Amino acid sequence: MIRLFRKKIEKNAVSKQLIADTNFVVVDTELTGLNEFKDNIIAIGAIKMKGKTIKIGEVFYRTVSPTTKKFRKESIMIHEITPSELETCPKIGPILREFKDFSKDCIFVGHCVDIDLSFLKRETRNNLKDFFDPIGIDTLLIYKWLINKGILSQDFINKNSLEDIALSLGIEVRELHDALSDAFITAQIFQKLIIYLTELKIFTIGELINIGSIDNRTSQTIIKKEAYQF
Repeated sequence: MIRLFRKKIEKNAVSKQLIADTNFVVVDTELTGLNEFKDNIIAIGAIKMKGKTIKIGEVFYRTVSPTTKKFRKESIMIHEITPSELETCPKIGPILREFKDFSKDCIFVGHCVDIDLSFLKRETRNNLKDFFDPIGIDTLLIYKWLINKGILSQDFINKNSLEDIALSLGIEVRELHDALSDAFITAQIFQKLIIYLTELKIFTIGELINIGSIDNRTSQTIIKKEAYQF
């Protein structure tokens, strides 16, 4: 209850802040699988934005050695990272400390970002014994909202994967399922979505949270596996 109250205070504090003046961190993780209780993060990729401006020089990418040694075949086929490749990588604890410093005071953005955040929260709790619960904005929710508003074509209503959404918005896709590449693609998607929102006179973080917050569970109707391409 205290944590929920703290997060509500944080949202209220930034609600009147302009999107154009806000620092975002666009994040993507690669995982051993989608089981939030058994699987682990194996890579974290992120890039910073200020409003709709992508900060090309401010990126974060690390691979880590997971606790579990059981990789799901589906996940290996997607990110093409094998257990043997991660044997010499560092444990996630120090990497999480680096990432928390990198993303400090930023609002998190991602494609189905609730998946990334659920793993980051658990890994932070287990490895750092620390609390981590940032504000999360889901580009997929904003995308669907714009379709429902008639701004984007209804032809896009069934497009849920990162690749399909990028292509529908005219964004070139060269590499997929690399955490940093996916974060950069998501940043470009978010950039375009902000432009559409600006045309609708949506300028504040409070309005953005109302549209794309992962806490608005009633808006999240997309099956995770389909959207995450597992």
